[in-house]
Amino acid sequence: MAQVPPTVKRGSKGGAVKGLQNALRARSYDPGPIDGVFGSVTENAVRDFQSGYGLTIDGIVGPITWQALYVYVVQPGDSLSKIAREQLGDASRWREIFDLNRALISDPDKSFPGQVLVLGFGE
Repeated sequence: MAQVPPTVKRGSKGGAVKGLQNALRARSYDPGPIDGVFGSVTENAVRDFQSGYGLTIDGIVGPITWQALYVYVVQPGDSLSKIAREQLGDASRWREIFDLNRALISDPDKSFPGQVLVLGFGE
């Protein structure tokens, strides 16, 4: 089973929050700036997302909300093409992952372990 990002909520900071903000934006929920700070705007976007997906509306992003956001935690040795092959079934779809995560990755060869990437809209 794929690794799940840590649970985050208002007051949380760091890379997982950046991944969350990016995933929310990819789904047209405005989390405010992708700055790694889980503030009130991000919390409202989480609540709106949870409401729209029939989840418990608590503003906390745990395993169920992460799963609904369809994200992936980068592992040591991963490349975007490897992630695309294993998660999307086609290594050539690496560009889709890159495009969805441009706020986090400026070079497709420079993702890093622990980084939370949005994969798309589910398969």
